Amino acid sequence: MLELLLNILFPKTCLGCEKVLLVQEKILCINCLFDLPYFSQDGHSNNPLEKTFWGRINIEKAYAYLLFKKTGIVKNMIQEIKYNGNKNLAFEFGFRFGQKVSKELQIAGINGIIAVPLHAKRLKKRGYNQSEFIVQGMCMATEIPNISHLVKRKIYTSTQTSKSRIERWENVSSIYEIDAELYKLKNDAHFLIVDDVITTGATIESLAKALQEAGSCKTSVAALAFAP
Repeated sequence: MLELLLNILFPKTCLGCEKVLLVQEKILCINCLFDLPYFSQDGHSNNPLEKTFWGRINIEKAYAYLLFKKTGIVKNMIQEIKYNGNKNLAFEFGFRFGQKVSKELQIAGINGIIAVPLHAKRLKKRGYNQSEFIVQGMCMATEIPNISHLVKRKIYTSTQTSKSRIERWENVSSIYEIDAELYKLKNDAHFLIVDDVITTGATIESLAKALQEAGSCKTSVAALAFAP
């Protein structure tokens, strides 16, 4: 009753089309959800996200939920998550993403999910790590443990937004600290690294390399959105 009253007094609008949401709708209306540019996982041998890492580092599997474009709903969603502190949006779509790939992650033998960490300085400035909330949603949907606390970012770097591919790699090389407890979880561990958006893949590549160098493990990657 209270929720209905609040919806009447302060109606929630769709992030995509700005129409008033129905009671059963969250964040996006059913039409905008249907029109989202979903990333196709069909044909794993031709996965463009996996190709991003070819010749750079060994990645077992690569998953994405949405395609990121320069304009449109997905860009608005990522900005809302990353810069406006919308934790509910990050969690909700992390959960939806987890539901989509849950069976594949189980088959792949993923032992733990890791959110790409923020340096303490940037975390304090931004207020929260958007990737952590995406991972929380994924972990709830998949029942795979969240082990993000075992990886830390030890070096503060400038933002990646306006950098070239080479500059992005140089900006994130050797910046992570891996807790030894990570490798006590299970023999032949297989970890899934999650970020909000993958463009060049430099950030995830650096973290995957740190994990593989610190101990014998397999790594897969995932992003809420992939910018081909």
